[in-house]
Amino acid sequence: MDRGLYTAASGGLARTRELDVVSNNLANINTVGFKAQRIVTHQQSFSDTLASTLSNSDPSAQGDFEQTPGVVTAGTVTDFSQGPIRDTANPFDVALTQPNTFFVVNTPEGEAYTRAGNFTMNTERALVTADGMPVSGGGGQITLPPGKVSIADNGAIKVDGEQVDALRVVRIDEVEKLERVDGTRFKLVDAQAEAIDNPRLITGAVEMPNFNVVEAMVQMIDTQRAFESYQKSVRTIDELNEESLRAARR
Repeated sequence: MDRGLYTAASGGLARTRELDVVSNNLANINTVGFKAQRIVTHQQSFSDTLASTLSNSDPSAQGDFEQTPGVVTAGTVTDFSQGPIRDTANPFDVALTQPNTFFVVNTPEGEAYTRAGNFTMNTERALVTADGMPVSGGGGQITLPPGKVSIADNGAIKVDGEQVDALRVVRIDEVEKLERVDGTRFKLVDAQAEAIDNPRLITGAVEMPNFNVVEAMVQMIDTQRAFESYQKSVRTIDELNEESLRAARR
C-alpha cells in the first residue's frame, strides 16, 4: 500500500473514532454522574498493520511501515474528574464531593460503582438507581420503612429522624482499573475498593457530566475538519498515483 495513503487513511480512521467519542459525550450532556471519554492515540505496532500480512511475500513491507511515522490507532480513556454539582431539592439525591469515590450498586453481574446519586425508592421501598439497580448499604440492599426519608452528609439514611442504614461509599485510587459497563456504572478489575466512613456528601443535589458542551462542540467541528483534510489527502494521492500510471503506460 502507498505509504501516503496508509498514513492519511490511518489519520482519518483516528478522527472518525474521535468523532464517535465526542458525539457520545454530547449525547450524555444531561446524564447524572456521566464521566466523559477522552480519545488517545498511539503508533501502531507492526503486527497490527496491513503491512504485516504482506511481510512474508514482500520483504519491503516492514521497512515501508518503519519509514511511515504517524500511522496510529485510537483508543479511549475515562476522565474521572469532578463534575459540577446541581441542586435538586430531592431528598433521595446525593452528590459525592471527594475525588475517586463511588457509590456501590448491586447488579446481576455483581458489584458496580457509580458517581450517579439520583436515587429513588421503588414499590418495595428499596433504594435504587434511576434504572432500578439496588443501592448498597451497610448490610446489603437498602430497604426503607414507612416515614419521612432523609440522607445525611455522612451517608446515614434516616426515617423520621432515626437512622436505619447508611450508603456504602468507597474510594478507588486506581481508577484506571475501572471498566465502563454502561453509561454511568463501572466494574473494578484487579484492584481494591476502600470503604469510607464519612464520604462528605451533598444532599438534595447531583453531580452532572464533567465536560463543557461548548468545548465539546468546538472539538467536534475541529475533528470534522481534520477528517475532511485527510479525505482530501487520500484523493490527491490517489489522483497522483493514477497520473503516474498513465505516464508510465505512455
